[in-house]
Amino acid sequence: MDAFTSALEQGDAVRRGEVSPSELVSLYLDRIDRFNGDLNAFWLVTPELASRQAAAAERQLADDGTSPGPLHGVPVSVKDLHSLAGYPTTMGSRAFERNVLDFDYFPIARLKAAGCAILGKTTTSEFGVRSSTECGLHGTTRNPWSLAHNAGGSSGGAAAAVAAGLCALSHGSDGGGSTRVPAACCGVVGLRPSRGRISNGPMLADLWSGLITHCALARTVADAAAGLDAMAGHLPGDPFWAEPEGRYAESLAPPGRLRLSFTTSAADVDPDVDACIRGVAATLEGLGHQVEEGGPETAPFKAPLLVVIMANTAALPFSDPTVLEPLNQYIVEAAKGISATEYVQAVNLIRAHTRVVVAFWDRVDVLVTPTLTRPAPRNGELGRDAATAFDEYSDWLSFAYPYGCTGQPSITLPIGVSSDGRPIGVQLVGPPRGEAVILKLAAQLEEALPWRDRRPIQFS
Repeated sequence: MDAFTSALEQGDAVRRGEVSPSELVSLYLDRIDRFNGDLNAFWLVTPELASRQAAAAERQLADDGTSPGPLHGVPVSVKDLHSLAGYPTTMGSRAFERNVLDFDYFPIARLKAAGCAILGKTTTSEFGVRSSTECGLHGTTRNPWSLAHNAGGSSGGAAAAVAAGLCALSHGSDGGGSTRVPAACCGVVGLRPSRGRISNGPMLADLWSGLITHCALARTVADAAAGLDAMAGHLPGDPFWAEPEGRYAESLAPPGRLRLSFTTSAADVDPDVDACIRGVAATLEGLGHQVEEGGPETAPFKAPLLVVIMANTAALPFSDPTVLEPLNQYIVEAAKGISATEYVQAVNLIRAHTRVVVAFWDRVDVLVTPTLTRPAPRNGELGRDAATAFDEYSDWLSFAYPYGCTGQPSITLPIGVSSDGRPIGVQLVGPPRGEAVILKLAAQLEEALPWRDRRPIQFS
């Protein structure tokens, strides 16, 4: 069994008795021991927990009365912004380095219920604010394709772990691009589902006024869909609800002829990125889809999004802001000038402009864009100056953050490669609650432009 074998194929092999969950856990723990020092993808490894869960999965397989699911026995990782019961949830911050909660966040509980073995917690930027995983409590996560470059953020550890073959599937989260950005940087699939598809409970009902949702990172579209299937669901009191539409991983047949639009005009785009998007548009046209150029106006989200990020960061329950990394110290100080009225106005602006943007899907089925304006930056390149960091990150994320604001489903696919060998992500954005259509189109592109055998040489 290869460490880069897809999660669903691993689950199939477990059910057929060709490999045991304990053998898979041993495979990945060995790779983490060998490679994590270079990457810093995991900041916490939980071998005892993973071994116990693998043993429990094996006992369940031995019980003839059970019918294990598709991810039963498959090793996964959890992002450090979210609680794994009994283990530290530091949120990448010195302010919370001793924080241990006695309950699982909803999607982590769902992964456990699916029979997954949790290998540990992955590195994130402090509070998930930076779009590069660096400067937080656990340091910089490096890109498996080039250690001099960043893995992206804030789910940088999650993406690097999947790309380097340190786990089969990663849990992440995304407000302005925190799953799609690192997935694009590291050359893996990053799926952000619709707002309300996965509960943010049980401790919190809402994160960033509805912008943040839990996500899946994987090597294949089907694996990402299976991750969504495993985590989807609700708790009483959730403010946003989007009911699952069956099992997405089992519904990836090619779509009929779709109305597609593509754009690279929301910001200045690297020539390699522009060429990649135009090549994908040509491929889609060759597959029989109707393709045009154009996209909605999304720039009005930028200013109110900054207000939401600042206010929510400053509202976290830390006692001493001087222990925070420089960008968050700057944000906390700046947030003192934001009134409650201004916060409500910012949220209202986001929701009002969401109506304008979503109306674009009245005439198209899927929008195709770059995930990022350019491939992964060098470590330390972005956000050095706290006063200009938000502009630098938002320019880089010009195609990603708007769809955190609208709550639409989106997925980044590792289709392109730059002239110097860095991955280029292609984003598909669907209509509200349109996971099914973007997953079908993504699977069709994966068949037409396969990437699954592409892997970082030094981690192969």
